[in-house]
Amino acid sequence: MFQSFTIKFVIVMMAIVILSSTLEVAWTVFNYMLTEPFFFIGLDRLLDIFSLFFLIIIGIGLLETIKMIIVESSMNVDFIILVGVTAIIRRVMIIDLQNTDPLFLVGMGVLTVALAATYYLINSSEKEFKCTLNYDNEK
Repeated sequence: MFQSFTIKFVIVMMAIVILSSTLEVAWTVFNYMLTEPFFFIGLDRLLDIFSLFFLIIIGIGLLETIKMIIVESSMNVDFIILVGVTAIIRRVMIIDLQNTDPLFLVGMGVLTVALAATYYLINSSEKEFKCTLNYDNEK
């Protein structure tokens, strides 16, 4: 009972956050378009907007994962890894290469390769990787 209530509460909160983020992206785009120079978005602003779009995509991916937990009582591991890859891509897009520690870049590269290799191995195997959840212990 408590676990399913918590999951449903998290779904409502995620939906509110995604809606709020979508409205913020729309507001940001309209503000950038209506300031001088009109209808021109600079590179810095464009990276900010893409970063916000990726945040929304990550939020939708997390929401889908939570809905999968409710509906199927399981989680697809490959979908969770794709959400991680999306988060890494977002982070890579907004990196300032001139002011970033080279060791951080190496770490991001290793993490990207590790997630991509994991995703490849999961999809190339013929098995279905799911984590099943047990709600029977809630009584």
